[in-house]
Amino acid sequence: MNSLKRTLLLIAVIAGCFIAISAQHRATPDSLPACVLRDSAALHIMGDGSSMQTFYAKVRELQAGKRHNVNLWHVGGSHVQAGVFSHRLRTLLSTQPGMRPAKRGILFPFAMAKTNYDKNYTIDYTGRWSTWRNLAKEPAGPLGITGIAARTTDSIASITLRLNSRASEPEWKFSRLHLIGSDSAGGVRPYVMHEGERRYAARHDRSGTYTFYYNELRDTATIYFHIPEGETFTLTGIIPDNDIPGFCYYASGINGAAVPSWLRCEDLERDLRWVRPDLVIFAIGINDAHVPADKFDPEEFKANYRALMKRIRRVSPDCAFLFITNNDSYRKGAPNRNALRVREAFRQLATESNGCVWDMFAIMGGLGGSTRWRNAGLMARDRVHFSTEGYRLNGEMLFDALMAPLNTEPARPTPSEPRSAAFETYPAE
Repeated sequence: MNSLKRTLLLIAVIAGCFIAISAQHRATPDSLPACVLRDSAALHIMGDGSSMQTFYAKVRELQAGKRHNVNLWHVGGSHVQAGVFSHRLRTLLSTQPGMRPAKRGILFPFAMAKTNYDKNYTIDYTGRWSTWRNLAKEPAGPLGITGIAARTTDSIASITLRLNSRASEPEWKFSRLHLIGSDSAGGVRPYVMHEGERRYAARHDRSGTYTFYYNELRDTATIYFHIPEGETFTLTGIIPDNDIPGFCYYASGINGAAVPSWLRCEDLERDLRWVRPDLVIFAIGINDAHVPADKFDPEEFKANYRALMKRIRRVSPDCAFLFITNNDSYRKGAPNRNALRVREAFRQLATESNGCVWDMFAIMGGLGGSTRWRNAGLMARDRVHFSTEGYRLNGEMLFDALMAPLNTEPARPTPSEPRSAAFETYPAE
């Protein structure tokens, strides 16, 4: 090996070690810029707090080995689709003392739609696929828990899932792989190759899935689709499944999605039966409120949320709801004051459902906070989206807030009165 090759190899090793170390590094309170008001990052438990007490009772049972899984579903728009926020929280939940990575969550080949996602997993594909999302008032086809779908007629169509694309991440595995989807006439037969032979998926019409069963835990699979001429196959999600106990963190996010977007997903309740969430983390609202003040109707916003909550509780009657307030954001060069109205709506919804609020708006310092976060490198230039570092920090702060009640007596409700008006009048910079 010549000196140049040795030098390049040494650089690669050092870079790999740096990535592994930085992936596990957590921000400390002393290292945070002044614009991050971490003292405002606690959960605000509303109403009588009963649903959150039920959730924490389940978590304590899991920690004591008396429960197999605790399931969380995080749903929203671009903050969730980006995957950094949600995957940071997923990783922290799954790497606590006594825990190990359990079910990875619901996946989708976003590359088919030529859109972004956090590439902590990869899905390559062959063949021609058309896609649609829950943004259109009349979607081109059925939608479920992912809010996105892909359809193909191509006889050479395939997808290859690699669940672990980063060496520094925890290892996620599956012993069952569920494809959520449907075909047009019953003739499509997804299969994998194993020791030179085709193994076809078991079809489950009631759940709209095709399932592959494995005798071992694995993290990679290539699925081929036998599609007869004139037929189509529609894919709406992929669920890597296993029997490992622990936290199971599912995330669904579509860029630009508002609450009505998720109400358009006709198969949502069917797909939620795979999740049966114990806690739903709502991060929908930034797109609903990204309109002029006279176009945002808080009553309609709350009515849409109540309809979504009702559908979820038909599947999981005792699940708890956690509402993440809108972050401070800018619209047409000025702070979007609709964030204040969304925050009040969430406090009312959390009180009605005995859930909780995580006040991202207050953590940022209220109106104008996104400018300070941008200047600190925690937000993008548009002052709507966060930087990678900002999303990671949000995941860490929400993890700390979510786990804090476990270190005290069972959670008790906090007063439901609105916060001090000081946050509402924080000056823009």
